[in-house]
Parts: sequence; C-alpha cells; structure tokens
Amino acid sequence: MLIALVMGVTLSVAVADPPSPEPPPETESSPLAPILLTVSAIEPRGYASAATELCKDKPGGAAWIDRMHEGLYRTMCLTSARFDGFFGNARFDDEYQATHGSIAVGTQWDERDHWDPSLRFRVSLRLPQLSDRFSGFIGRLDPDEYVTDARDDFDTLPRQFAGEPDDQLLMGLGYRQPGRRGGYFDTSVGAKLDWPPEPYVKGAYHLALPFLERNLLRLNETIFWRQEEGFGTTASIDIERLLTEAFLIRWAGSGTFSEDTEGMRWYSTVTLYQNLGSVRALAYQAAISGETDHEVDIGDYGFRVIYRRRLDRDWLFLELRSSITWPRETLLERRESNWGAGAAIEMQFGERRKK
Repeated sequence: MLIALVMGVTLSVAVADPPSPEPPPETESSPLAPILLTVSAIEPRGYASAATELCKDKPGGAAWIDRMHEGLYRTMCLTSARFDGFFGNARFDDEYQATHGSIAVGTQWDERDHWDPSLRFRVSLRLPQLSDRFSGFIGRLDPDEYVTDARDDFDTLPRQFAGEPDDQLLMGLGYRQPGRRGGYFDTSVGAKLDWPPEPYVKGAYHLALPFLERNLLRLNETIFWRQEEGFGTTASIDIERLLTEAFLIRWAGSGTFSEDTEGMRWYSTVTLYQNLGSVRALAYQAAISGETDHEVDIGDYGFRVIYRRRLDRDWLFLELRSSITWPRETLLERRESNWGAGAAIEMQFGERRKK
C-alpha cells in the first residue's frame, strides 16, 4: 500500500463493412486535443460506431470532477479503439477498457528559477487487434528521462535534481515480452511531436529479485537512440527494504553514457517512505547528481520532503513538496542554498489504478 500510495499509486466482434465512423469525441477541454483531432480526421478501416457504447459503462458521479474524470477515460478508451482499427476490425470488448493513464497539474518554485508551472500526462493505449503485447503511448513529459530511462521516483512534477526539465509531447508504440522469473524485455519507437519530428527508439531489460524476505533488488539496462543525443545506454539499480509496516527505504542509482555526454551522467537517491495511514504518506529523500569529465563533477545535491494524500476520490491525489538544494553548473558559479516548494493535483484513470 505504501509504495502504491507514494509513487503515484510513484508511478493498458469483428465487423464486416463497417459504417462511417462516429464524429470524434469532444476534446475542447482536454490537453490531448491536438492529437485527438488529428486522429479523428483519419478513418481507420476497422472502427465501428458500436465502439462508442464500449466505454460508457463506467459509473460516474454528478459532480463536475466526476464528469471530467469519466470524459477523460472515455476519450482515451475510444482513441485506443481508433488506433487499433488501423490494424483490422476493432475488437469491441473489455480489452480496450484496460487503457489507463494519469494527468497532473501543478507548479514548482525555487529561489534560483522562480515559478515553473507544469502540465504532465501519460496514457497507455491497448491495441489487442495488433497484438496483446503491443500498446500505444501518448504523453507530455521530459523526453530525456523517458527515452534514457533515467527517471525519478516522483514524476508528478518535473525533476528537481539532475538537470533542467524540458517537457515535450511524445507519441510512440511499445512492445512488451511476457516476464519470466522476475524479468521482462520491452521496447518502443516513437517521436517527439515537434516539427520536424524527432524520432527515438529504445529497448530495455528489467529484472526484479526478492531476497531475504523483506528486500527487493531491481536491475534495469536500457539501450537507446534519439536524434538529439545519438546512441546511448543507461544502467540502473534499486535496492529496497521493508523496515516495518509503516516504513520502507530505497536506494536508487543510475548512470547514462551517450554520444552527447561528457563521460557519464549519474544520479543517486536514498528515500525513506512513511505510511501515515488514512490514505496519506510521506517520503524523505536525499539526492545527488552529476556528470564525470565535466568541469563540475557534482552538479546538484540536496534534500526534499514529499507529502501525498488521496482526496475525496480514490483516483485523485494531492502532492506537496519542500526542498533545499545546492546546484552548481560552472566553476565560476558559487554553490549556494536553493530553497524550493511545489504542489500538484494528479488524476488517474483506467483499470491499472485498481491493480
């Protein structure tokens, strides 16, 4: 329960001669509107009007937040059926309802960079007609973190350590091989939706090994190519231990080599998670990051506290942060304390939040 709560619970009838597709779902209030309108303008060969009934069976409340949540889920579910229709007659069953994702709105402030508003979302689209092992992806996040797999445990807001965040809109297609003995392989190909588009491709192997009852070791190796950075690889390791029912501690470290790096970009954290009960939790984290062969080996280090709680709905979360860091980019710059704070609201939707 602790890991699920803190990490973002911290973070997927064949038809012959189908009729003309239904008008696209309303997307005026959705941050995904540019993508959805583009998809709606193209007619997939297997999309049928019956699909509009598929995603309407989720109960919703009368409040505006419930209507917003229901509309967001339905839009993504229908988008999944549209994409899948390109590969044949869409299968209008429960598989599309496994589409899931989250959207987070918030802001961060610190003494150095001042205010930094943020809108982040990620959606995993089920594509059963193509294959149960494939899924689509749409998201707005930091492409450097996503492609290289050098990610933070807390991604509701942009990363505080290890460089400047640069959130962009990404779209891709992923494949995941079924796991064996705690390990699995996945790969994805996609592009940053800019003009001209900037493509990427990556493959990763993930291994999780429990040991000594209360401990877990995670090993990840990622090989990637992106237009901005060339070829590269990221190796990461996590070790966590359940101390008591209320406390869990995790050490995480990663290193990234690429054609664009000066030596190795590295990042390390120690995080203590505390379950406060009543759908509330705290995380206390110390972090350090840098790049070997750079004029400043240690680019940033510091501490932060993250408070997370569930609001009136089991899919709605509030996250509050406070931090102090000591960043430095050049030898001429003096390392000084940098106080910061942040707040975000995260809405999760789809079946995955229940698992």
